[in-house]
Amino acid sequence: MATKKDRWSWLKKFGYAFRGLFVSLKEESSLVVHFIIATIVIIVGIILNKYMTPVDWSIVVILIAIIIGMELLNTAIENVVDIIMFEYNAKAKKIKDISAAATLILTLASVVVGLVIFIPKIIEYFHA
Repeated sequence: MATKKDRWSWLKKFGYAFRGLFVSLKEESSLVVHFIIATIVIIVGIILNKYMTPVDWSIVVILIAIIIGMELLNTAIENVVDIIMFEYNAKAKKIKDISAAATLILTLASVVVGLVIFIPKIIEYFHA
């Protein structure tokens, strides 16, 4: 049986996670850009809601979560590297570049999937 202390522990964990999100939004302009684009995508989806299926929405939500999650991981990796390395280091730069590349690949794939989902719906919207 969960104690009162255990319940507060869970709430604290959510608090830490939200604090991490807000700190990242405050310090990472690329994360802000991802949130702005995600908001635009959701607004377009709402406008096209008549043409959006539950599967379309599921894919959109999953991709947004993957991209924002990857951007947060990238930020965490960059911060760890910065803590460990006080001076320029070629291997540290390589780690940071690879982490950024992972975010880029996922973002580009999401753009392609988003276009596959939204272009037919936009065409249908304007031809209806």
